[in-house]
Amino acid sequence: MQPEDFKPDDLFAQIQGLVDALAAERAARERAESSERAKAQLLNVIGHELRAPMGAVISMAELLLSSSLDNSQRRYAETLEQSARSLLTVINDILDFSQLDAGHIELDCEAFDLHELVQEVAGAMQARAIAKGVSSGLDIGFSCPRAVVGDATRLRQILDAVVESAVDSLAEGSLRLHVRARDSDGHLRLRFDIVASGPELKQAVVPSGEASGLGSSVARHLIDMMGGELGSDSVAGHGSVVWFTVAAARAPEMPPKAKREDAAVDRSALAGHVLVIESNAVNRMLIGAYLDEFGLTHEMVGSGAEAILCLAASRYDLLLMDVTSAGFDGEQTARRIRNLGATGALPIVALTAAKRRDGTTLTVAAMDACVAKPIRGRELHAALTPFLSEVGQGRAAAG
Repeated sequence: MQPEDFKPDDLFAQIQGLVDALAAERAARERAESSERAKAQLLNVIGHELRAPMGAVISMAELLLSSSLDNSQRRYAETLEQSARSLLTVINDILDFSQLDAGHIELDCEAFDLHELVQEVAGAMQARAIAKGVSSGLDIGFSCPRAVVGDATRLRQILDAVVESAVDSLAEGSLRLHVRARDSDGHLRLRFDIVASGPELKQAVVPSGEASGLGSSVARHLIDMMGGELGSDSVAGHGSVVWFTVAAARAPEMPPKAKREDAAVDRSALAGHVLVIESNAVNRMLIGAYLDEFGLTHEMVGSGAEAILCLAASRYDLLLMDVTSAGFDGEQTARRIRNLGATGALPIVALTAAKRRDGTTLTVAAMDACVAKPIRGRELHAALTPFLSEVGQGRAAAG
């Protein structure tokens, strides 16, 4: 280009065009970030404002079912519990789908009893099938080991979603769950087939992505994470099958037998005076009922600041703290209590809606134990026993 060909206006136009393009890109990025913030806020509302109260409703229904009820009252309470559990499943599916989309879910790798897991799922399948007038059954292949290493919780979640979709899609006939295993060079692959005889299954859970709900979509993501496949086949006039595979490994030994939730529990009377930090009225009622059942006296406050004032005025044997209350920093309150001299040695048990317990976080937060929500009487009693079972009446202070 010759000097006489240079035109300043052309250069200025190019610079302005570049500036405009950068401004447009920045505006688009800000809109995207604003959308992500709005999404995060919505999920926070779902996670706390919906899931936590729903967990409390389930726990209240369980507490009600443990009391003396006539047949009609028991039927109403059971319906309440089942409906609340169904809604909680939908809420958890929403949160799981979002976490999967963001890549925030990691799989556990622990030994579990595969036979026990599928038998429990089959039991739930039978209950759903009977309600629809459909028969059901379970076949566990001889090749399936009992002790398996993998993520039992996520595998159950997949099975529940696929089975529920199959039951919902079948108006008559029968369902059967087949479980098989193939071991190749030490690599175990589990296959699950849900076979429906009678009318064909509707679009239950298929690789194309046309799922019947969020649960099915989450199941597909989890199967991918477990190195498996998902599909469905049908033969006109005979029936349909929805199947999936996952990778696993044989466990060197059987895991310890876990106590069943409905097993009899020794809820021996405990002695002590407990301070409870809980802002939710329903949770307060639930926790108070459990503490009364355990033989404990208690006081309720709604914030960390109120708790500090109570600790300065009275003696307590334990602090029970909901660390997930809105606008409440449980870790900060725990640290402040640890700096209160003799009171700082007070045992602190955390209540949390987190799906998994994080031992590292609890240590940092200076808390001694954790109870996951929804609160169960068994788990709460077990968490309090190490700190209160040997407390004498003389140590428990009146509020």
